[in-house]
Amino acid sequence: MLHEFPSTGQGGKKASHTNFEMENLDPVSYIPEAAKSRIRSSSRIVTFVQFVAHSVLPNGGNHWKIFLQTGEHEFVQLEISPGAWPGREGYLGRLDIMDHRHMLTHNHHQTVSIPAEPGHRVVSFLDAIVRADNHRYEFTQKGRGCTGWVRDQFYLFTQAHLIPSGWESRFEAAIRTAWDTNVSLGSWPVTYGTYLRDRSGNRRQGRRHEGPNPDRLVHDVGRDI
Repeated sequence: MLHEFPSTGQGGKKASHTNFEMENLDPVSYIPEAAKSRIRSSSRIVTFVQFVAHSVLPNGGNHWKIFLQTGEHEFVQLEISPGAWPGREGYLGRLDIMDHRHMLTHNHHQTVSIPAEPGHRVVSFLDAIVRADNHRYEFTQKGRGCTGWVRDQFYLFTQAHLIPSGWESRFEAAIRTAWDTNVSLGSWPVTYGTYLRDRSGNRRQGRRHEGPNPDRLVHDVGRDI
């Protein structure tokens, strides 16, 4: 939950987004909230991870989501999108985690389906994201950044041995392309926002190496989302 300081501060000035307690920012939302225990249940074993170009954006490219498949028609959807709170440049992201009990719709524009390493639960994927502090993210002024975030989670899951290696070329080809009903519209750049952990002036401009810092995979072991 985002905590805000009072609306007036020193000199009677209005509080800005820089007054927010960013360290306590929790942008995670379970939809519905009552599904949280079911989503995090020890019985929810992930069999496939689907990286999906879910919609075509008006200004080009696609909005991407991640689906953790736990049954023939059972999925947990992970979607990062700009929220209502302003950041320093764009809007702070919100991570919606939604329980799906139906088939993935057929209007997805491209899907990269990767078998999960055996035995890992949905909660293993969710906790990997928060241990890396990848859930606290700010979009660009134009509201872009989901492709960069989804790309980071692909490499996070690979380094955490939640999905196998060897899918890098297939994934990179898909995430760097604009899609419409499984037809390529040509190459499209991966756009990054900013992780709040990088606020010390280390602005994220794109990944120069494969995947996150391995040390972050074991950071904050006791936290979950």
